[in-house]
Amino acid sequence: MCRAVSDAARMPSRAMLFRSAPSINIEERTLRILIVCGPFLYGMSARAVQNRRLARTLAAVNGNIVSVLSFDTEVGGRPDHSQFPDEIEVVRFPPSSAIQDIVRRLNLVRSTIVNRVATEFASNFMYPKSNLLIGALRRRVAEFQPEFAIFVAQPFFVPLLGLQLESLDEVRKIAFFSDPWPYRGLPSPYNRYAFPLAGNYNRKLISQVYSNFDRVIYTNSSAVEFMFDHYPELKRHSGKLAVAAHLADELIDIPSTEVVERARSSVVHLGDLSKERFSPQLKEAMAQCIHSHGMSFTFIGSVCQKLKQSLESGEFGNGVCLLGPLPDKFSRYIASRALANLIVEADIKDSPYLPSKLTDVLTSSDRWVFVSGTQRQPGVGITPEGAAKGICVPHDSSAIVAALLAVTHSRAVNADPCVGSLRAGAIERNRNLATKYLE
Repeated sequence: MCRAVSDAARMPSRAMLFRSAPSINIEERTLRILIVCGPFLYGMSARAVQNRRLARTLAAVNGNIVSVLSFDTEVGGRPDHSQFPDEIEVVRFPPSSAIQDIVRRLNLVRSTIVNRVATEFASNFMYPKSNLLIGALRRRVAEFQPEFAIFVAQPFFVPLLGLQLESLDEVRKIAFFSDPWPYRGLPSPYNRYAFPLAGNYNRKLISQVYSNFDRVIYTNSSAVEFMFDHYPELKRHSGKLAVAAHLADELIDIPSTEVVERARSSVVHLGDLSKERFSPQLKEAMAQCIHSHGMSFTFIGSVCQKLKQSLESGEFGNGVCLLGPLPDKFSRYIASRALANLIVEADIKDSPYLPSKLTDVLTSSDRWVFVSGTQRQPGVGITPEGAAKGICVPHDSSAIVAALLAVTHSRAVNADPCVGSLRAGAIERNRNLATKYLE
């Protein structure tokens, strides 16, 4: 069952309030904004990082007061209070004991499929109806009295909780989807996440979200096109749709000298590289770059087992370094110093997904190669001049090698990037994107 837990030594306030001096004018008055999300304080996952950025950005506009209600399944590690001065209310929950018992009994071979079914069942049929979660949301609304309520997916049941609120004319409800949902109809290989028993039910729920929310936001136009293609009934709500790219991190720090020097001399991939993105063509291109052109590759974040197996078998020699995850505050500095930045999406035409570190790379460097199923420029809200300096290529080994050679030989890497300039650029861009949430 779900449990409400306060994570800051049980201070008097139950929710974290972010306050900031007035800055640019989106409106002429301070707003009270509630963010309802999944991970927030814990971990370095892309979801938690983006949720923290959103809270900081909205608080930096017009002195807005922001409260965060986080339904967080992460229980390990230390909460990241360093970025925020006050307490935040965190509601954490595991799958119900009944679901856990079923998984333990059936999952004798650690089946990924069984785990996925259990998670999807809980997300579709249990959490959105949980009296404890709905009660926590209603209490926060009653106590905080927000003017805007932003429901952030993933997890996808968070916007569904917003459907349980009674009609409140004084609260403007926004649903933000970093990825398209429902899963049904997604292009391969992402369609394997679809929960077959919930297809029509999910279709009904997403229609209710579009009908009952005042605004629905996605991170890229391909996701919007996918939703309208597969759920044409949603087109009547097209006036509510907006695209707001991921926010760039304004918290920038310099990592160790060893990491910096490694980045300056290698092709760097920031973020997770899943098996869907590590194509045979990318693997072949990496081997050619290493053995024929003397390049090296550095991966910061988790990588799929296929890449690890290739490394262990000696296919890449000493040309690949796996550094593992690093704190997100280092990402943009590393991108600015990299010999070249490698960004990868699965081999899908007009994929509705974008890599989580795409914004950090494109707002920090013009030395990048984006490997995907389409050659159109990724839209992340940067200037056309900046976007045009990188190279987009398909999953073709020869094209990838040629692009990496072109970028790495273009000119010397900036030896002393200005952290202040990187930070200022992110702050201005993020505040402009904040208007998408507050319109």
